[in-house]
Amino acid sequence: MGTNMPGDNHDALEWLEGRIAGWVADPAAIGLTSAVVIDLAADIADTRSSFTGVEQIRGDSKAATTAFHLNGDDMRTNASGAIATIKSFAVNSADPPAVYLAAGITPPDPRTPVAPPEQPSGLKATLNGDGSVTVSWDARGPTGTVYNVSRKLATEAVFTFIGQGAAQDKQFIDATVPAGTITAAYIIQGVRGGNLGLMSNAMTVFFGTADAGAGEMGLAA
Repeated sequence: MGTNMPGDNHDALEWLEGRIAGWVADPAAIGLTSAVVIDLAADIADTRSSFTGVEQIRGDSKAATTAFHLNGDDMRTNASGAIATIKSFAVNSADPPAVYLAAGITPPDPRTPVAPPEQPSGLKATLNGDGSVTVSWDARGPTGTVYNVSRKLATEAVFTFIGQGAAQDKQFIDATVPAGTITAAYIIQGVRGGNLGLMSNAMTVFFGTADAGAGEMGLAA
C-alpha cells in the first residue's frame, strides 16, 4: 500500500475507499493479485460497517444522555412537589411520624425551644400630671419579647393583667388608676414565643392619703 496512506483509521478508511474500486478492477496493473485485493476490499467493508455502528452508538448515547437529563429534571421537580405535599399532610395529621415513616421520608429536626425572656428588674414608677403612672423596668429580652404588666390595688386580692409593654421601650403607662387610690402594686413578666419568663418582684406605689399633698407618691419593692 502507498506510503501516503493516513495513519488514522478513519482517514485511512476514506483514503482506501477512494481507491479500492480501481484496484479491484485491475489488480495486475498495480502488481497485486486478485486474492489480495478481494481480501483488502473485505477489510474495508468490515471497517466501514464497524464505523457506522460506532456512529450509531454515539448518536444513541447522546440522545439517551439528553433524554436522561430532561426526564431526570422533570422527575425531581414533580417529586419535590409531592414531598412538599406529604410534609404538609404530615404536619396537619394526628400522627406526623407515621406519615413520614409510610412515605420513607426523614422527619424534620424538631425546632430548638425558644428560650424564655429573663426576669425584669429595677422597676421604677413616675406619677404623671394627668394622674397616670409610667412603670419602667430593666430586662434583656430577645427579639419578639413583649412584657405583660399586672397590677393589684389595695382593695384587690390578686394581680390583674392591664396591658403590655414593648421590648424596645421597657415601659408601660397605666392610665386606669382609679381616683382615690392609695397604693398600687405592679409586676412585670416577659413573654416570647409562648414562653413566659420569671415574674419581677412586685413594686408598690404609694399615692399618699387624703391628707397628703397633691402628687405625693412613694415606692416600695
